[in-house]
Order: sequence, then structure tokens, then C-alpha cells
Amino acid sequence: MGAALQQTKGFYNKVYDITKEYGGLNIMDEVQTGFGRLGSHYWGFEYHGVMPDIITAAKSIGNGFPLAMCATSPEIAEAFANSSLHFNTFGGNALQCAAGLATLEAIEEDGLQENCAVVGTHFLEGFNKLRTKHEIVGDCRGKGLFMAMEFVTDKASNNPLPVYHIMALLEALKDRRIIFGRGGLFGNCIRIQPPMCVTKEDADYTLAALDAVLTEYAEGKLDVESFNPNK
Repeated sequence: MGAALQQTKGFYNKVYDITKEYGGLNIMDEVQTGFGRLGSHYWGFEYHGVMPDIITAAKSIGNGFPLAMCATSPEIAEAFANSSLHFNTFGGNALQCAAGLATLEAIEEDGLQENCAVVGTHFLEGFNKLRTKHEIVGDCRGKGLFMAMEFVTDKASNNPLPVYHIMALLEALKDRRIIFGRGGLFGNCIRIQPPMCVTKEDADYTLAALDAVLTEYAEGKLDVESFNPNK
């Protein structure tokens, strides 16, 4: 699982052009980035100024209710409809559609996209302060409430912190009622994607917990070796 990597402006434009040149379709997975989580845009592809041929999304659209969606052009949809290779057992379920519509209304009525922008900025400002304070905090990145923090052995080498050290940090955070996912190529990142209704007060609690755990780690107070798979 990746860790909130953000491509530079123009990257997807070039990729889309190459795909089209060879007759392919561009598919954008918005499972984690869609529905306003980025704050500045409702969809991730909007931020990059591209228009995919197919959009897939899930999770956020149901607010915990099992729901996924696929949106595309009439031409592509017709090709699927006329193919015996595609079927969907629960497609168009009325109860799930009602849950999805209610979620979309709540996102708009409760101003959750704006909240993602405001609280996400607050989070990132706090993460960057922790990066300045703690030697093992590497890159802090993200947009809106789609964020990640990378951990390294030290800032000079920028080598990834061993996974079992990350597990010790996560366990200590769990004891403080904070649960993060783990990701990144080397498994040395924590993924921060809280509910879109999260508040600045929630962010402050999280940042304080992170600061406390990182301080305990630096002081050797965490039982890191108990997570070492080689012992």
C-alpha cells in the first residue's frame, strides 16, 4: 500500500496522452482520494486537470456501508452492457443506493470538503513541527485529509526505519487510542486518513499523542525489541 505519494503537476497529462496514443483507456481509482478528501478538489483527477475514461470509487461513498461505484461514458458503458463477460450480482441495490445518496448529501450539507482542507492543513503543520523536533521523522506529505508520515533511522542517511520499530510505535499509539495504517515501499510510513468530520481538537490530540510516543522512542522507553521477528 502506498503512502500518500503526490505526483507532480503534468504527470498524469503526459500519461493520459501516451495511453490515448496507443488506443488505451485511462482509469482513475478514487477509492481513497475522492468525495472531497483532498480538500481543494472533490476528485483527485480534478487536481491534475485530467478527465479519465473510467472512475472507480468505494468506501467513502457509503460512510461505512458496503458500497462501490463505477462511472464512465455512455459509449464504454454500452460496450460493457453488451458483453457477457460482465455481470454484477448486487448492482443497483436500492438500500445501498439510498445510503450512498445520504452520504453525498451529508458531505455537501456538513461542509466536509472544506473541513478536509482546514483540518488537513492543521494536521500537516503539526506534522512538520514534529519533523523538526524528532530525528526519526522524515517526509511529511499529503493534501487535505489524505496524509502520510515517513520514518527514518536518521535525517542524514534517510534510511527507512525498520518495520518492527514502526510496529512498536503503532502499538504505543494504539494504547493512546490512536490507530494508524502502515504503508510505503519499505513499510516505514504511517497513513493518516481520518474521517472527514474530524476536528482540529481531534488533530491536536493526535499530534500530542504522536509527540509523546516519539519522545518515549527517543528516550529508549518503548519495548521495540519485543516486535523484532528475529528474536
